[in-house]
Amino acid sequence: MEIARRKERLAARAQAQRAAIAASFGDLGRPIGVADHALEVVRFLRARPALIAAAVAALIVLRGRGLAGMATRAFSAWRLWRTISAMVGPLLASWR
Repeated sequence: MEIARRKERLAARAQAQRAAIAASFGDLGRPIGVADHALEVVRFLRARPALIAAAVAALIVLRGRGLAGMATRAFSAWRLWRTISAMVGPLLASWR
């Protein structure tokens, strides 16, 4: 009989300890989720070094320019694209 009561007391104590641990780690759920998300982002970027290089190049090119400067560059790039495609388009069509 004594062994059965001791076993019950130990089981209750273990349950109380599990509940205390769960409560302690429950507060860490959100920070752990943020850390997991950060690791996913790092893995994503590590798998795509060209994306990082393009972002750095864009920052270097666009650094120090306001919205007007970026709009001017975008408009110039669009005009250049239109001009080149107008010149190259007929050449590509004749090769088909």
